[in-house]
Amino acid sequence: MSNLSLKYSKGIKETMYLVTYIDFDFDEEHISKGEREDLTQDAIGLWYAIDGEHLTEKISDTMGWEVKDINYTTNTLHPLTSYM
Repeated sequence: MSNLSLKYSKGIKETMYLVTYIDFDFDEEHISKGEREDLTQDAIGLWYAIDGEHLTEKISDTMGWEVKDINYTTNTLHPLTSYM
């Protein structure tokens, strides 16, 4: 049985992280409040990364904005991932 919280990318083991909170370093003059909210919500969820620093870099690269603050867990049994 495989461990779904692990992924191998180019021979490197990546762990599944659940981002529960994130704050980007937005330039508020060039992006609307609605766009900021959408980008923030899009970043919350499951990501694969090698470690916390890699996670932050991966999200910054993917979303196009530097991460100012982030909360995450490797415990994917969380209210954000539960369903009825």
